[in-house]
Amino acid sequence: MPASLRPLTTGQLLDRTFQTYRQNFVLFAGISALPNACVLVLQLALLIFSKSSGGNSAGAAIAAGVFALGFLLVNLIVTAVSTAATTFGVSDVYLEKATSISACFARVKGKLGRVIYASIELGLRVGIGLILLIVPGVYWGGKYGLAVPAVVLEDIKAKQAFPRSAALTKDAIGRIIAIYFLTWILTMVVAIGLGAAVQAVAPALAKSAGTIAAGAFNLVLNAVVATAITPLMAIALTLAYYDQRVRKEAFDIENLMNLIGQPSLPQSAQLAEGSL
Repeated sequence: MPASLRPLTTGQLLDRTFQTYRQNFVLFAGISALPNACVLVLQLALLIFSKSSGGNSAGAAIAAGVFALGFLLVNLIVTAVSTAATTFGVSDVYLEKATSISACFARVKGKLGRVIYASIELGLRVGIGLILLIVPGVYWGGKYGLAVPAVVLEDIKAKQAFPRSAALTKDAIGRIIAIYFLTWILTMVVAIGLGAAVQAVAPALAKSAGTIAAGAFNLVLNAVVATAITPLMAIALTLAYYDQRVRKEAFDIENLMNLIGQPSLPQSAQLAEGSL
């Protein structure tokens, strides 16, 4: 049985997040790089189009708007792909299974629609809650924060992921909020540090504001930073998902029974059925 299958404190979980990332950097950076490269290509195309057209005609403005909407759609899809593939990668590492970048992407195909739906609904719930005096959004972020890992790793529908997350986070909502908040702070620190380091390498180019070269430089810089930091939140939430399953469902024992070939009762399936 994997040695990691034991309850973790919040501090231990965050430490495990960075440890998992460091020890499997090629895997997670590789998963993150492909979607971010796709987004970067579209951003560069939009930059070149906007600079070359000058944005002076109505046709150019309409074309730019259509291009921007297309970019948002592609960004939504590639973000979902990256999140799902990273979640699969974390699961394999956590359970000490062999994995690879291609294997993680290959498993996303049957989950993409569910992940996109769950991500949009989670964003709407949290966003509406933040508008309602902030506190409800923070609370719902903690309550439903494990919906995406659940829909990726379990055979459930997107709608079932929210009651599933609520069941897993019961009496632990504050803990999930803390994991969200602390991971976000650490991610921002890493992003600022990486950005400053890259800016220092080419200060003249970074300061030539208004040019295509400067715009392209900033887009590439953002893509590099996004590639580096994007996996961290998905890693933290996937580890939190498994940690809650260990705490509430004795997932460590269930996994051990599966390893030795004994039948075990899949509590996650029971909860999913109960949420129909």
